Amino acid sequence: MKIILTALLYLLSTGLLLADNDHDLARELKQAGDILPLEKILKKVEKLHPGHVLEVELEKEDQRYTYEIETVDKNGSVWEMQFDAKTGELLNSKKEK
Repeated sequence: MKIILTALLYLLSTGLLLADNDHDLARELKQAGDILPLEKILKKVEKLHPGHVLEVELEKEDQRYTYEIETVDKNGSVWEMQFDAKTGELLNSKKEK
């Protein structure tokens, strides 16, 4: 029992357990039609700033979900974009300095 508790505390401290819960929440929201699939948003990202995705976050702000996506383009510039997760509308796009 002590080993299980230690392992659980480790997972909580590293965020691994929380990441699974976030993934489950995203799946539930997608199935309910509350957010678009990430694949649709990533297609928009690729058209705006072709390159590699560095980070994706699903955030809830002001009672709406947003995808926050960070990419690096072919020139090495890092871009941070925010999309409405329900509509796919681009809310913000900025080049990191």
